[in-house]
Amino acid sequence: MESQQRGSISSKQHTGEGMAKVEFKEVSNTQDAAFLWDRDNPDDKFSRNAPSWYDVDKWVLRLVDGEVVGMAGYTDMGDYAIFGGLKARAKEKPKGGGNWKALLDYRKNKVGNKPKIAGFRATKMPQDKWTAMNERAGYQRENMMDIPEELVDKFRQRYGDDWGIMKNASWFFPLMRGLI
Repeated sequence: MESQQRGSISSKQHTGEGMAKVEFKEVSNTQDAAFLWDRDNPDDKFSRNAPSWYDVDKWVLRLVDGEVVGMAGYTDMGDYAIFGGLKARAKEKPKGGGNWKALLDYRKNKVGNKPKIAGFRATKMPQDKWTAMNERAGYQRENMMDIPEELVDKFRQRYGDDWGIMKNASWFFPLMRGLI
């Protein structure tokens, strides 16, 4: 399990107890990932109703002080990756905020510099805001980057304009998009 120290999201900081322990844990199936999410988030149970062509078989969990605060799925298809199932605590919740971006970055770096395709379904904010946040993070719909046209068509049919393809970029790309 990869671990990082980060104090900006810990309620302990306010009481002077120290910084939060932030870790990433990789899980190889949906059932285990959902169980761990549901255990630590009983008021926000995991639910994913995706078609079989959008199955994800690996999961990254983000833990803060031992609690699961976010999860994100992916499947490495060799020449490209499929991202899906992102779920994170809302920023107004304890240990919430910043989790979706940390998961996106971790998962993105995990699969390397290959194209990544994902559909966007908002559950905690308006759909157009969620799509715009993902576009600022580097997703686009203009360059298919050799992802099979058949798969791209399935994303178009299921998500309309609420999907995108991303390729890892240098630090300069998010700077230009206003993320940092």
